[in-house]
Amino acid sequence: MSKRISTRTSTRKSYYPMYFLAPVLAIFTVFYILPAFFGLGLSLTNAKLSSSTMDFVGLTNYKVLFGAGGQFLGAVGHQFIFALLVTLGKTALGVAMALFMDQQFIGRDFLRALVYAPIMISLIIVGMIFNFLLASDGFVNEVLRFVGLGSIVRPWLGDFDTALVTVAAIDVWVGVGWTVVIVLAALQSVPQDVLEAARVDGASPLRTVFAIKLPLVAHAINLALLLTFISGMKAFDIIYATTGGGPGHATEVISTFIAKQMVTGSLAAPAAANFAQFVLITVLAFAINTVIRKREAAAE
Repeated sequence: MSKRISTRTSTRKSYYPMYFLAPVLAIFTVFYILPAFFGLGLSLTNAKLSSSTMDFVGLTNYKVLFGAGGQFLGAVGHQFIFALLVTLGKTALGVAMALFMDQQFIGRDFLRALVYAPIMISLIIVGMIFNFLLASDGFVNEVLRFVGLGSIVRPWLGDFDTALVTVAAIDVWVGVGWTVVIVLAALQSVPQDVLEAARVDGASPLRTVFAIKLPLVAHAINLALLLTFISGMKAFDIIYATTGGGPGHATEVISTFIAKQMVTGSLAAPAAANFAQFVLITVLAFAINTVIRKREAAAE
């Protein structure tokens, strides 16, 4: 009898973590996996908003999507460049700011709140504000003219050469607070006795940062990097609010491409683009996560 009880207890313990994971998996399946595969089915048809019927057309939509002369591959390239820029910007700037705000100084708490504040602003409002600031006769260009840098004045969001980089910089300004919060939380959990031992051994502040703090919070930096990259590969609001995908197709990304396809009345073509985005993000996220896990395991 006691053996049966112990067996049941051990079985319950082995499944115990699944009780906490099940709700997350259910939500993820309902709101992410199922819509993705529903979109896959829709992308294999000729569904339109103007028609209540649809016919199976196989991979026709994907052939058009990836065909020569199409705009989708350009949008994929822009999306990847945008994601790479915001990931590098938010990670580098966020880690540097977190290290700074981990120190003791007057006004530290206010600065922490200030860094996080842009995240709480509507991206539509952010887009309107930066369109005003970065216009040809906007505040930024007027300041550049005033300090004698009129040669670099341009419509930053309306120039083919600077539009994508400018939108990425705006997104870094908005979202760097996420990285700061994640990394700062990890920094505050670094054992103080380890830091004190480093000071006793004569380690300089710079040496302490690179030899102790950063290795101990590498997991948090990797998490912030992965989440930022995935967010960049799905970016839509900030691009639509600032440039709408323009000028021309200079800032056209997958999400804005899908939005424009919806305007044509087609359901199948946007569904094909959306499923391609889903596969692309999944593959890249899995690859990045695998590399990160291997590096963390090697470091241990």
